[in-house]
Amino acid sequence: MTLYLLLRSLLAPPALQILLVLAGLGLLRRHRTLGASLITAGLLTLYLMATPLGAGWLARGLETAPPLPADPRAWGGAQAIVVLGGGRAPAPEFGGQDMPNYWTASRLRYGAALYRRSGLPLAVSGGVVAGEAEPEAAVMARSLREDHVVNVRWQEGRSRTTWENARLTRQLLAPAGVDRIVLVTQGLHLRRATLVFEQAGFTVVPAPLDLVGPGVARRPLALRLAPSLPHFMVSAQALHEYGGLVFYRLRLWLEPS
Repeated sequence: MTLYLLLRSLLAPPALQILLVLAGLGLLRRHRTLGASLITAGLLTLYLMATPLGAGWLARGLETAPPLPADPRAWGGAQAIVVLGGGRAPAPEFGGQDMPNYWTASRLRYGAALYRRSGLPLAVSGGVVAGEAEPEAAVMARSLREDHVVNVRWQEGRSRTTWENARLTRQLLAPAGVDRIVLVTQGLHLRRATLVFEQAGFTVVPAPLDLVGPGVARRPLALRLAPSLPHFMVSAQALHEYGGLVFYRLRLWLEPS
């Protein structure tokens, strides 16, 4: 898993652009045109990914589900709310225990709001990825209990990927007869998550959050071209999701069962 995470980081922005620029610099003397092209590609994609325009364009193909209706009666008979883990971070200010990172905290906040709105039982899913002391599901359940005063009925604490989130959550909820769920995650991640949860046997009611498109559309054109770190992070996540979609579709084709 450590080697996989290292390779993934080297093949993802900004490391990928840095490698392109370094390769271009190394080729400049012997292959000037190729070297200059690699440097230009690295710098140009780095700039575009950092702009709201580039981030919005990348997000467009992922944020395909509309926001969840406010009225639970429009949720198509959903039986439970499933909140997916998105990572955690050590928190010395809380006695050294892990706390949800930005992505997970945002999902938990929305999941708690949907719980209060509907009364549907909550499930959280997330395991141990890099030798952490406790599953991410336990971190999420603690945050829901202490920060949002919401209890969790199911904790799925063995998954390390979205693929495993779907399979193991299905095993956990099937004995209770739950097969129609509200699936809570960022809009960028929801298309890939919906794919594998439906393949696992769930009927999914999408509940996207942190949508990128509406915020980009409201910006004047000049500001859409102004680079920023948050928009670069959105672009990097979007590229990760596109890669994940390709990989998961291939895996489903090879392993249809």
